[in-house]
This record gives sequence, structure tokens and C-alpha cells, in this order.
Amino acid sequence: MSPKQIIIVSNDTDISQLAYRLLEGGEHKLYRAESCDLARNIIQEERIDVILLGFPSSNQCLPHLDYLLESGIDPAVIALLDLDDHERYLMCHKEGALDCLTAPLTVERLLKSIERCVAIKSLEREKRDFVSMLSHDLKNPLTAAIGSIDLVREKRLGPLNPEQQDYLTSAIESCNEVVSMIDNLLDIHRFEGGKLVFNKSPLNLVELTRYVLHSFRGIIKQVQINLTTRLDDNIPELLIDRSRFSRVIANLVANAVKFTPDGGDIVVSCGYGVSETSKMSVVLQVKDSGSGISPVDLPLIFDRFVQASKQGGRGSGGSGLGLAFCKMTVEAHCGTIKANSQKGEGSEFTITLPIPEE
Repeated sequence: MSPKQIIIVSNDTDISQLAYRLLEGGEHKLYRAESCDLARNIIQEERIDVILLGFPSSNQCLPHLDYLLESGIDPAVIALLDLDDHERYLMCHKEGALDCLTAPLTVERLLKSIERCVAIKSLEREKRDFVSMLSHDLKNPLTAAIGSIDLVREKRLGPLNPEQQDYLTSAIESCNEVVSMIDNLLDIHRFEGGKLVFNKSPLNLVELTRYVLHSFRGIIKQVQINLTTRLDDNIPELLIDRSRFSRVIANLVANAVKFTPDGGDIVVSCGYGVSETSKMSVVLQVKDSGSGISPVDLPLIFDRFVQASKQGGRGSGGSGLGLAFCKMTVEAHCGTIKANSQKGEGSEFTITLPIPEE
């Protein structure tokens, strides 16, 4: 490991004093601060790679380092505890420390922890760079391609025969599916980093559902799926992030189309219902007559990068992020999403959203 710049924040802890003595005279450049407030000035002036943070039982220092993320500074934080306290050990990890060390402390153990945490931070930066690349280098050209294909499909550059129009429609839908995968990954990444903001406004879920279903009219007609809608126009408005909840509905409908055979049935309903706590709610359901989900896969389908095995279906595959995004978004709206399915008998996804008391 190349030499790093390390700051040791003592906070009157014995283990931090020991850590300084163990590292003193080594290859790393050391800075020392008696408190978090004094450490802030050094961190802002120097490019710090690692913070060894003394964490006394009478004080919570980690929350005072929240400004690091806001400022774009991202060092690895290692908490140092004088006492081997299991609850405080878990608290350190929860509040952002990559490792938590207690006595007895040796130089080998300390250096190994520093090396591991620096490697973790390096991987996290590579992940952020990859997500940023997805956002700009992939999504933007795809969006431009969709616009160009749509221009041809609308016959603005000349007439098309039905077969040509079907191929162009399929091309647009495939591009849109990739864009949706990228958006799902970006939003999940932001959500995990605490940087995802939901822009909620009063919205009728039935109107939003109709809007989303309209975009599927081409593929549904092409594969001759029988779409039935049961939509109650009298439901109240809910506070919803229109953009992201549109994607939730689109993900569920796209899955239903993907795994429903030609000539099969899809039923989309939205209206009043009752939550698991017996409260009046708005319930959205997407039901299909597709291949279904096995009992083994069903408990896992809302996890990231998980897909039901051997489902087959039209254009089967994908990122395994669509349902994870749905769950994240629905729960951010204080709702629930459930799946019921039998292998070979189709699937039903149910979203339940609370009605505001006022």
C-alpha cells in the first residue's frame, strides 16, 4: 500500500494515543487532533485518506463528520474504542465507520485495517464512477437513438409498411427497457447513499396508470395480449412522485407482458381497498396469466439482482433491479408491495398505499 495521509482524532481515548505511537515513524504521514472540531480544519486543508477516530463512551463523534459527504471529501473512517462494547461497536458501523478496533491493538492489526478500509473506499469510488458513466455515457446516446427511431416510426421521413413499423416499435421498446434499467440502478444507488429525493405532489393514481398503459399499447397489440382494466375514477389524490411511480407501474406491466404468452391475459386494477392494518387505502394490482414464479424464488424477487429462474417468456432476462426499485419506491410512499404466484398459473402484484387522513 502506498503511503497515506492519516489523521488521528483522540477525543481523550487511550486507544487513539496508542494508535499514534504505533504508527509514528512509519511510512504514513500522520496528523493529530484532540477533537472532531479541531480535526475539521485539518481535513478541509489536507487530502486525508484515513480518519482514526477515538470514540469515547461519553460522546458520539461520528455524527459530527456528516459534513464530509456534503463537502465531497470521502476518507475511510476507522473507529477506536477503549472498551469492547458490542452495542457501540454496531453503532460505529451504522454511523459510517468501515471498521471498529478495540484493545489490545497491535501495529499489524492497525495497518491491516487501514489497508482493507482504503481498498473498500477505492472500490466505492469505482462504483460511483461506473454509475456516473451509466448516467451520461450510456443513457444520453440511448435517449437520442429513441428520438431518431421515433421520428422514422411516425413516418415523418416517408411511408412505412406494417412490418417496418413493428420492427421500429420493438426497437424503441428495447431502448426504453435499457433506459429504465439504468434509471433503476441510479435511483437505487442514490437511495442507498441517502441522496434520493422524492418530489411528491397530489396525483390521481388511476390517471397515472392510464398514462403508463397507453405507452404499452403497441406491444400489447403486437402480441395480441388481452388487457383488461378496472379503474375507479373516484379514488382520492395521493402524494406521489409522478416520475418514479410511473416507472413502478411500467416495471410491473412490462414484467406481465414479458412473461405472458401471446393471446394471454393481463388485468390492471386500481381502486379502494383495505391495508393489512385494516385501514382504507388505494390498491393497485397487476395480474397476468403468464408462467408464474416458483415458491423458491418468490420470497427473493424484490431483492437486488435477483430474477426468478427459468421463467422463460418473451425477451426474458433483465437486470434484476426492476422489482427492487418498485419496493424501494413504494415503501418511500409509506406503502407495501406484495407478490402472489403459482408456477404455471400467472402472477399478481399488489401495491397498497395509505389514504391521507385529511
